[in-house]
Amino acid sequence: MSHGGTDPACRTGLDAGPSIDALLDQAVAAINRGDRVTAAALADHVLAIDHRNADAEDLLAAPDQHGEIRRLTILYVDLVDSATISGSTTPDTYGLMAGGYRRLVLEIVNRYDGHIDSPTGEGLLAVFGHPRAHEDDVHRAVLGGLAITREVALLGEQFRHRFGVEIAARAGIHRGLVYLDTVQNDVYGLGANLAARVAGLAPPGAVVISDTVAPLIGNAFELVRCEPAAVKGVAELIAHYRVLGERAPQAHARTPLVGRHREFGRLRERWEQAQAGVLAVPGVVVRGEPGIGKSALADAIARVAADAGATVVTLAGSALHTDAGLYPIQILLEQHCAIGRLIPPDERLRLLRTELKARERDSDVPLLAPVLSIAPEHGYQAAAAEGHRLYELIGQAVRGYLLACIGDGPGMVVVEDAHWLDPSTIDVLESLLDAAGGRLLVVMTGRPGSWLPADWPVTEIDLGPLTESETDTLIATLDPTLSADVRSAVARRCDGLPFYVEQVVSGLTGAGVPEGLYEPLLARLRASADVVPVVEAAALIGRQVDRDVLSRVVDLSDDVLDGVLAELHNARVLEPWGTTGWRFRHELLRELATELAPPSVRRGLHGKVADALVSGVGTDPEWPLVATHYEQAANPVEAVSAYRRASTQARRRGALTEARGYLTRALAQVDTQAAGRPHDMQEMSVRLERGFLASAAEGPRNDATAADFEECLRLGGADVRDDDVVGTLFALAGYYFALGDLPRCARVLRSLRSELNDGREYFRPVVDACVGIGVWMNGGFRTARSQIAMATAEFAAASRQPIEALWFAPTDPITMAHGILGLDRLACGDLSGAQAQVLRAADRAEELSFPQGPFSLAFARFFEIWICIETRQLDRAATLATGLVQHAELHGFEVWTLWGAAQLAIVDAMRALTTDEADADLLRDRLARAIELVRIVRGAGLTVFITMFDGALAQLLCAACRFDEARAQLDTALTLGRDIDMSFYEAELLRLRAHTQADADARDADLSAARDIARRQGADLYELRCALDDYEMHGEPARAELDDVAGRMAAQSRLPERQRYLAVR
Repeated sequence: MSHGGTDPACRTGLDAGPSIDALLDQAVAAINRGDRVTAAALADHVLAIDHRNADAEDLLAAPDQHGEIRRLTILYVDLVDSATISGSTTPDTYGLMAGGYRRLVLEIVNRYDGHIDSPTGEGLLAVFGHPRAHEDDVHRAVLGGLAITREVALLGEQFRHRFGVEIAARAGIHRGLVYLDTVQNDVYGLGANLAARVAGLAPPGAVVISDTVAPLIGNAFELVRCEPAAVKGVAELIAHYRVLGERAPQAHARTPLVGRHREFGRLRERWEQAQAGVLAVPGVVVRGEPGIGKSALADAIARVAADAGATVVTLAGSALHTDAGLYPIQILLEQHCAIGRLIPPDERLRLLRTELKARERDSDVPLLAPVLSIAPEHGYQAAAAEGHRLYELIGQAVRGYLLACIGDGPGMVVVEDAHWLDPSTIDVLESLLDAAGGRLLVVMTGRPGSWLPADWPVTEIDLGPLTESETDTLIATLDPTLSADVRSAVARRCDGLPFYVEQVVSGLTGAGVPEGLYEPLLARLRASADVVPVVEAAALIGRQVDRDVLSRVVDLSDDVLDGVLAELHNARVLEPWGTTGWRFRHELLRELATELAPPSVRRGLHGKVADALVSGVGTDPEWPLVATHYEQAANPVEAVSAYRRASTQARRRGALTEARGYLTRALAQVDTQAAGRPHDMQEMSVRLERGFLASAAEGPRNDATAADFEECLRLGGADVRDDDVVGTLFALAGYYFALGDLPRCARVLRSLRSELNDGREYFRPVVDACVGIGVWMNGGFRTARSQIAMATAEFAAASRQPIEALWFAPTDPITMAHGILGLDRLACGDLSGAQAQVLRAADRAEELSFPQGPFSLAFARFFEIWICIETRQLDRAATLATGLVQHAELHGFEVWTLWGAAQLAIVDAMRALTTDEADADLLRDRLARAIELVRIVRGAGLTVFITMFDGALAQLLCAACRFDEARAQLDTALTLGRDIDMSFYEAELLRLRAHTQADADARDADLSAARDIARRQGADLYELRCALDDYEMHGEPARAELDDVAGRMAAQSRLPERQRYLAVR
């Protein structure tokens, strides 16, 4: 610390106060615990030593309620000549300038973990040490003051170019007693007043500290003693110092590996095991704080592997791509394929094919092309999978590609900044560790935290700071010319962090003294006028910087831009990356560079980066990254659009959870927009998509879908002139149907049908089909079958306008309509007609995209399985049910996995009854599984069609002579059906219950009621079953009715009931 020529004897006076400080600290503690007597005695003691001690006087005058006394560091910042500036500009202009100044000061104070109670006005007071205390609060305050004056000056230059008026700030720092009013959240006392008075002594753009602060910052800053000056409100002259800056050196060579011999030895040992093919634990995680030396250690072991002739593959997480699926893999593929940003999709595909052919992975083109955002229409056949299965296949292909890059010998994968990996890449890494085979070492670097899965086969190496001796060795290695005193000063400021040491040493120049870790970077960036805007833009683009994107953001010629990039390379800020790109040498450099631009400039740059990413690309841009930039640019409209496109991209990779996450972020951006009808409509649109995806992934009974759809209903009201309102009502109708809430579904559909006009007549057949389905589900077969048939015919005859824009439910209504017609034809005794309808349902589903197509196809299979169960085609039913479960798992449809498993369990139990020698134990076990799965289906809220499951279980229970349980199951089904208007299976349920009745009258009553319902419905098959049962119970008196019903059946019918009739005729 330089005191402008003051000799050591003079400085002794500054250091003579520890005893007084100790007494004051004791007094503060006493007064805060309520012991005012002790506090007063200690304050008197201080005044006996130093009769002018203002802190002691403040203690004696301290109030005794609603607060506490603290010794804090206070930073006061003032806008220079604010009155003059406000008088020379318009109110709007001055408001803009003052607002920018306040936001910048608040941001910097927060950066150094200070606190501003009320960020209003031009004079801003910040405290350091409350509400969070640090060991270096004084140091933080001084750094904050320097940063504020520096960055306000940069902001002032922008205002000068824009408004012709420049602004500057000055700052004063004092440490002393203050009274914290914990009720009013305010700061009072001489300490706060002195900070403001000290600030008034500072020239524009300068930081001044009081003489109580000077001895506390040691040799960390360059100080110049100023002449004591008078200030208002203080009787004596104020001693003060001007802060010139923080000391920092400059580096000349690559950071050597110092103090990491033990950790490096552990890595070398693992590598030697991999070389021998006996590596048991394939992963090593090097973990530590930023700048601790993780990358240097990983680089050192990677050089050992490369020198041994092994392949080293490097992946890197990105702070800007934590949600972008497989982003590190995308970057790796682009590097290996020499794919630039402007290369068109067909050429990207050719380069990918060439790369994969060289790796003998030609068949993975359909799986790795989506990682590069290359759509199938550019020349390849899409993978025959969607949803969760597609996600798994892409992950397997990525793992296979990485292993192919490694080859047959020992290899290494280095993963930098693993704490920023996206979930998809984490899954790939996990599978890679599982496939290491004893010859692959995976070295990951990351910051502390919970990002590392607990069950990974890895060894953890936690890096701590270098010791004093190691730090000194590192400093001497970086610059052997430095004296012991300078090395000691550097070491005190760097806390044993190698990267900090390197940066501080590299900032030492003969021309000036740098201002801490932040200043060495700025010193290098000020080499020319064009460097700062380039590095500001590059920092916002990301750790890896595409030159084409950068050139679109900065307004510089190619020659000038290349010159600036060369300067940054020489300054060791950037390094070459790939064919034409650049990369920040360390993430900390990028983080520091992002702080160079004031908030308004930063927002503008984010917008330009987003525009550059969208324009001129050869394929789909990285929409998650684009969305993030628009969000940071305060452009919520474009951000919402980009997040929705990101969701679509994720859906194409089968990543439904990721897709829903992007829609959630889109909603957050919608919330920032002005209230009104456009806002509500946009929110509805996004919520419809998100609720739809949740329903497809998890089934209808999930809180996310319910919350989104109901909020859409609230937002939309009843104005069906808007497509989003219509979509909401359709979504709600589908949601209520899936839950089995058929009355509410019917009400929604009826309200929709009455309002379908204004160019939406093409949708009327869809609504008619849905209304007909609801009527059929409630047992109105005769009315419904004609309505559904007419609606599906009208839809087929009309021009095929896509309905997906208004249909936000995973089940296609036309597919459902044909499936219901299939069940209806079966109830009428027309097996061929039933089979034709489910075939048409499947054909319709095949026309649709994911997820509606595969989800609706599952429903077509569901109906076909029930037809096979009803007609006792059990082998066919078993094959279909097994396929349904596989189909559900392929696409990640949890609801269909459950439904299919329950159907398969019922079929397996029924098949146990048909074996030549019925096995009671086998039947009992299979029946127990079927009962449990149906219970789970019901518990999951999958109520629709549950009565068919109940009927099947009742048949199995009767076969096992468990009649009471069968009757209870049927009673539950009958009650449910009547409660929710789902009586389509009531005739069958009553007929089956008749078989459980011990009383003949009760049995006859159930059978008679079943027969009446079936006759009323026109359900000839159900009526025939009743007649056959009646004949078996009563014999010839029931013959006439049996003959009558059987006569309505086609003579060539293949139904089992027809064969039963022929056997008793």
